[in-house]
Amino acid sequence: MRTTFGTFNIATSGLFASQRSLDITSHNISNANTEGYSRQISLQRATMPTYGDPTGIVGTGVETYDVVRMRSSYLDYKYWGQNKIYQEWNVKQQHLEEMEGIFNEPSETGIRKVMDEFFTALEELSKKSGDSTCRVAVIEKAGTFAATINRNGHELINSIRDANFAVKNKVSEVNSLAEQIANLNKHIFSFELGGNKANDLRDQRNLLLDKLSNIVNITVQEMPGPNGNNYMDVKIGGITLINHINYNKMTTKDETVEGITELGGGKISKVVWDGVEDQEVTIEGGELRGLLDIRDGDGEEFSYRGLPYYLNKINEFARCFTESFNIQHVLGVDSQGAGGVNFFFEPGSPVVINSINFKVDPAITANPSLVAAASVDDGESNNGNVLELIDLRKATTMFDSVTGTPDDFIKSLLSALSVDSSQAKRMATNSEALVYQTVNRRLSESGVSLDEEMTNMVKFQQAYNASARMITTLDKILDTTVNRLGLVGR
Repeated sequence: MRTTFGTFNIATSGLFASQRSLDITSHNISNANTEGYSRQISLQRATMPTYGDPTGIVGTGVETYDVVRMRSSYLDYKYWGQNKIYQEWNVKQQHLEEMEGIFNEPSETGIRKVMDEFFTALEELSKKSGDSTCRVAVIEKAGTFAATINRNGHELINSIRDANFAVKNKVSEVNSLAEQIANLNKHIFSFELGGNKANDLRDQRNLLLDKLSNIVNITVQEMPGPNGNNYMDVKIGGITLINHINYNKMTTKDETVEGITELGGGKISKVVWDGVEDQEVTIEGGELRGLLDIRDGDGEEFSYRGLPYYLNKINEFARCFTESFNIQHVLGVDSQGAGGVNFFFEPGSPVVINSINFKVDPAITANPSLVAAASVDDGESNNGNVLELIDLRKATTMFDSVTGTPDDFIKSLLSALSVDSSQAKRMATNSEALVYQTVNRRLSESGVSLDEEMTNMVKFQQAYNASARMITTLDKILDTTVNRLGLVGR
């Protein structure tokens, strides 16, 4: 026969279970706005029943046997895979839009506009070839044209330098995150040795893995250990970054890059594994991949068209335009009847003409009479040579990589940039939609709903009150049994 105190134990277990559930509900509500927090629930089950009672098996109450976080590993892996794509293209989109701002076309200060003004000044000189004012105007417009090319070149170089600095920062971030994750692995492993669940620590680790997936492509694997708890392994490109409580560092190795370093872009940092001779890190996604493509993409060795590609193009424009214009200018005669000299500055071997050193020759700037407007056979006031210079505007064989006029070259460059920028924007938008879809699915499972928690709070409070009422009822029964039973009739 069951004792009354056995029923006390059942009611008490209900109190404890309800209190535990209320504690967890309170914890959820407190962390409703905590980044990376996963909703937790208590799992309850009936305790072992008693046997041998003639009325059958009788229950003995309830127990809370686990507290679990509502988290899907599948959605985490999916998020990390999608996030690396979004972050890569988001970085590319930002830098390509900045590049469009550098060229600033169409505008009053763009290359096409100032080049048009330069040729317009030459046309005015062709009408008044003996007018010194027109010669000065040609030099001024040429100076503005050259300054615009210089500005574009300098800003592209600065952007390469900024991207390189960002690469170094991202490598430092990866190392910092790897260290934090390895430390959390140590604490999680120790905490879970006794069979407990380190839910909050696991949330912190997942948040760090989310941040790591912003920067690089990661492969995460949890492997069972001999004691029943798990070891975590994180790899980048097949090479281990984190192995349980140990981690490898990435570092940068500075290298001189032809066409960039000598123009003021500084040395370029190659991302390698620390302590391993020249073993580059295989980076296939994330912000770091986007930065590397933008910084290194020359359209040839690095197939992506990044900053070096457009810098090389503007360098080619400056070099080929200078060479073609000077060849024709030298064939003319200046206002003193002397043979023509270089109109644009040529530094001479081994220095190559580029967007940084492109400028009007200082001799021309100092002496406008050196502008060779006339042809050799037609006298100083003739406009034969300036007409030939104007015809360069229509020349289609001036450049190495493009068949077309100078204006066609710039339009081709801007068209390629527009295509690249549109592609990056499209890829970023599409991948962002997939990321948000996965984020919403994770939130629906892991996020804290205050409405749901308030409902649970009322439910568990009512259960607690019911168990307390049961104890009160049992207390009255015992009071009657002990203090009142048998007193009637005395």
